[in-house]
Amino acid sequence: MDSSYQPPAELLTKFGFRSNSSPAGQVRYSRPSEVGQETVVLYADGEMTLLEAVNGQLLYCFQGRVASEAELRVLLRQVNWPAEVSG
Repeated sequence: MDSSYQPPAELLTKFGFRSNSSPAGQVRYSRPSEVGQETVVLYADGEMTLLEAVNGQLLYCFQGRVASEAELRVLLRQVNWPAEVSG
């Protein structure tokens, strides 16, 4: 993929994510889910990771790149995360 899309903080906030502290080279956003916590990690190289913690166990959902906001929404739905804008 020649180009990658990383969602802006404003969009992630609209999805219900809140910024978390993170190591250099990454930006983390998390939101509560019905069974735990969902986290998006954005990396300086354009990749992202989706992680979900359920009952204290960390589940790996996705690591890679997406090309657009539409592709991000499809990805969120594929891992059973809400992809609608809240509020």
